[in-house]
Amino acid sequence: MSYPDAAQHDASPRTLHRYARRDAEPFLAAHPLPDEPLTLPDLTPYLTALSDATTPAEVSAVIRRLVEATTPVLDHIAGHFVAVALWAGHEHRHTPQAVHLLRDAAHGVRSAPAQVARADLENLRAHYTPPAEGPGEEQAHRTVVSRPSSLGLSPSAASSPPRPRR
Repeated sequence: MSYPDAAQHDASPRTLHRYARRDAEPFLAAHPLPDEPLTLPDLTPYLTALSDATTPAEVSAVIRRLVEATTPVLDHIAGHFVAVALWAGHEHRHTPQAVHLLRDAAHGVRSAPAQVARADLENLRAHYTPPAEGPGEEQAHRTVVSRPSSLGLSPSAASSPPRPRR
């Protein structure tokens, strides 16, 4: 069923959804779907652990467990988005743009855990790997070394570790 103002391509989303609800009433009567949102998983243990974490290793442990726990659910949801993208009704099909948007949405849901895992690795790398000395850092090091010499110490004495007394 078409509606004159919907054909103008400037119908509001509210109007389009109203038309769709009206046209889908017989279908929904035969296929009752839940009106309530899906039950959310309890993330309290992860949030509690995260608030108690004090080191990058502890935060990483929480992140890894959270990613492991949520990836199957997110993959499941993304699979449904792909199924919607692949839907080909009898005489109706998605527009190419709609298929593209649905596949992008599925990819975004599936890639979220990988992005979180990459962020975790970046944090761990920053914590466990000393930064490489760049040109600015070498200059800062030279400045620190030359400062003790201005106090009357030789640069070698300033840069060598103190020797134990006997």
